[in-house]
Amino acid sequence: MTNLREMHSTVICLQEGKILLVRKDAPEWSLPGGKIDPGEGHVDAAKRELKEETSLPFTGARFLGHYIFDDEEHYLYQMSIEPTMLPSAGHEIVECRWFSGHELTGAMVKQTNIKLLKREGLIYHG
Repeated sequence: MTNLREMHSTVICLQEGKILLVRKDAPEWSLPGGKIDPGEGHVDAAKRELKEETSLPFTGARFLGHYIFDDEEHYLYQMSIEPTMLPSAGHEIVECRWFSGHELTGAMVKQTNIKLLKREGLIYHG
């Protein structure tokens, strides 16, 4: 039997030392991103997910790494946005918010995303 992992593209957006997180209908916050559609490239999935979830225009997509967890694989990208742009919740999202590292300490954040942020050296707790 083959162990198939879910393939995800995940995006880190930084602005003035803060990290953009989104919240769907669950109580946990997460980085923008989601499953890669069949036939879709991981960079295209990252761009699509950021646009769908935040409505933010972005420039560039810098590949940060490919991370494997128990049942998920994540292609992690950093994307730049205009500093004056504010995220707005897309159709799947109920809230978008910028978090400082200190604010992340008390927030409910998806554990996979905590691992990604730690591996990128953006947080040291959690």
